[in-house]
Amino acid sequence: MPTDRLDQPWWAARHAQLLAQVQASPRAPLLLIGDSMTHNYEKAQAPDEDFLPTWETFYGARGAINLGFSGDGTQHVLWRLEHGEVDGLQPKVAVLLIGTNNTGWLQQGALDTQLGIDAVVAKLEQKLPDTRILLLGLLPSDISAEKTRADAAVNRYLAERYADNPRVTFLDIGAIFQRDGKLDTTRFYDTRFSPPAGALHPDTIGQRMMAEAIEPTLARMLGEPTRVPMAQLGTAFNPALIPVPWLEQDSYDWFARHRGALAAARTLHPEVVMIGDSITHFWSGEPRGVRASGPESWRWLYGERPVLNLGFGWDRTQNVLWRIRQGELDGLDPRWVVVNIGTNNLTGTEHARASTPAEVAAGVEEVVAQVRTRLPRAKVVLMGIFPRGRHAGDALRKPIEETNRLLAARFGKDPNIRFMDIGSRFLQKDGTLPEALFPDTTHPSEAGYRIWAQSLREVGITAP
Repeated sequence: MPTDRLDQPWWAARHAQLLAQVQASPRAPLLLIGDSMTHNYEKAQAPDEDFLPTWETFYGARGAINLGFSGDGTQHVLWRLEHGEVDGLQPKVAVLLIGTNNTGWLQQGALDTQLGIDAVVAKLEQKLPDTRILLLGLLPSDISAEKTRADAAVNRYLAERYADNPRVTFLDIGAIFQRDGKLDTTRFYDTRFSPPAGALHPDTIGQRMMAEAIEPTLARMLGEPTRVPMAQLGTAFNPALIPVPWLEQDSYDWFARHRGALAAARTLHPEVVMIGDSITHFWSGEPRGVRASGPESWRWLYGERPVLNLGFGWDRTQNVLWRIRQGELDGLDPRWVVVNIGTNNLTGTEHARASTPAEVAAGVEEVVAQVRTRLPRAKVVLMGIFPRGRHAGDALRKPIEETNRLLAARFGKDPNIRFMDIGSRFLQKDGTLPEALFPDTTHPSEAGYRIWAQSLREVGITAP
């Protein structure tokens, strides 16, 4: 229910100030809407709350308007939207981060918060019919276990609710604040209060991390280059852990394949699920891809068994995490899952920076963890990254070897995971990758896929 806070003089004054700014800036291409996490961008208080430089780099230089109000919940944003704060504007994108106060000081549960966010999104769609919405997941905190559970439930709901909305892109960047599986509270300035408070508000570095994590998606939605070169973005966190959809333009419709995978899963009842990138995508199986480079070895290995191919060309670990979150494993009960992902993380493009071997290994580990959580009865085979490049000295060889070493150290003795690094089976004694096995130095031929098929048969995946 739309609710004002006009009894607080600063809130009333800020609302009046923004009405004047909106009237004076009808061509503003970008809005940031929310609570203190957005409002904070106007602070320049070193060392912990010096956010203005980050604002100027990523948002001010774009002519953005800051519609953040500290302490606001969804009901307050609704009131502000109904009372002129976006009237007359036609921005390309509105970034929305709201809800943490609903599950916080407003003491509202996950369901009410979800309904409130839905109402805000609906109001933006009504008021700004030509604007795309970048909806951010609630950031992690350590206020209470109850709030953490509620926030997680809200984010799960939003991910599902807006998966197929062409005007709304949901992005959960909470992983940037995780370290070794726990919340890194040092990146929140509340913890340095006297006395310390629970982590809720990102500090100067944390706010910069937020902006960098959002930037690739935001720039794509705006149809412009990133404000900072892609190779320099996200160096303080691991992009391989942030679930994102399609990144690279390729020779197929990524979202159509995702929908096809969901449909195939319901009809196949697969005994085996293959998860990966184009190397898996181009092998064979359902849903049918743009090409099948190894149909004979596929039939030799699987025969008539129902097998689901969840390989997507150009995918990185972050794409697989998005696809898993969006239901590609839901309702399945396979005997086997084969994971072969990570090679594209090691290459940078204008859409994603190259990841380090440690980052790739962490991304692969999270993919495996999600598979184990959703398919606890399945036997998991994790493939080491296949060699790339024709010669032993080619640029990707050492990063691949280091990534595989890290994966072997993590999973080599895990009784629940069978880790297989079969790269040496493809190589000649001098390290050359034969053209007969990998014609383009990345994707196997029929003969190359036969070697992979043989290795899978060795662990027990065989035709009936």
